[in-house]
Amino acid sequence: MRETGGIHAQVQASAELQLAARVEGITQQDVRDTLWERRQLVRAWTLRGTLHLHPAGELPLWYAAARVVSPKEPEELQAWVDPKGELHPALGSADVQEIRAAVLDALDGRCLLREELAAEVARRVGSKGQGRLLSGFMFFGADLCQGPPQGSKITLARPDQWVESWKEVDEQESLHEVCCRYLRTYGPATSKDFREWFSSKHFKPADARALFACLQLEDVDVEGHTAHVLEGDTSFPEPQKTVRLLPEYDVYVMGFRERDQLVPEEARRQVAEHGRGKYEGPAGVRFLMIDGVAAGLWERKKRGKRIELQVTPCRKLTRAERAEIDAQAERIGAFLGLEPVLTVV
Repeated sequence: MRETGGIHAQVQASAELQLAARVEGITQQDVRDTLWERRQLVRAWTLRGTLHLHPAGELPLWYAAARVVSPKEPEELQAWVDPKGELHPALGSADVQEIRAAVLDALDGRCLLREELAAEVARRVGSKGQGRLLSGFMFFGADLCQGPPQGSKITLARPDQWVESWKEVDEQESLHEVCCRYLRTYGPATSKDFREWFSSKHFKPADARALFACLQLEDVDVEGHTAHVLEGDTSFPEPQKTVRLLPEYDVYVMGFRERDQLVPEEARRQVAEHGRGKYEGPAGVRFLMIDGVAAGLWERKKRGKRIELQVTPCRKLTRAERAEIDAQAERIGAFLGLEPVLTVV
């Protein structure tokens, strides 16, 4: 995961707006207080090595599950040329282990900026690995979380110290629990789907199949293909009329990859014309969702004390849908503490 300030700001903004779309009456400051003051949420690199927000008390669960599918000993690192063209020499597994230990020691009882951490590690073990620490990529801190930001820069912390009442949990039980949560959220699904969502090159297809074999599942047919749900999890609530303005990276649309069944052809054409035509990333799109299906795109831009929202539907809206878009704009404005200015193209 690249740790540039711009991407972190975008991920943070998306995470906040994902919460705003799902939790009534909260504000952006509520989320930030929960992260940095009350520490009830924590920001860490978990699924697929990318940045996620978790309830703080659940972070041990995710790290324990990840350890099941990760190598038990640090791997060597091959020589690497970073995006700026700088060559970083290879490091053996012993060097990697020494640097990781130094990272944890340097963070004992405190949060540090990346530059501060690199300097502290170099003081302990020399300059080996210092360039990688400064590169902005997570090579030696897979089990780190973020502390309070300093301006536009992140700080790094040890989760066992940052999270109050940290308690290690059983690794295998954690993996089972994570898999069950995945099936409840994204099922029907296959072991291949879960493996790609959780993602580790050390977690082989046979490992994922063995995990599914340990669970109590029911087979269901999905457009001619067999997939699975948890036993008894076959009833669904009655669908309701909904309108949402979902931010970039939103897990409903993305999951671990694009959920194309939620994006009809007319919306895909809009995506293809938008920036780089991606669902996520720096050019990521924001979807207008109506009744759970993409019905257009939207943009936002802060101007002083206003938040300007432009919604571009890909089909004709009903009067009720337009009224709900107005309500969603008001919801975003209230969350951000800004005056919403809505334009529907």
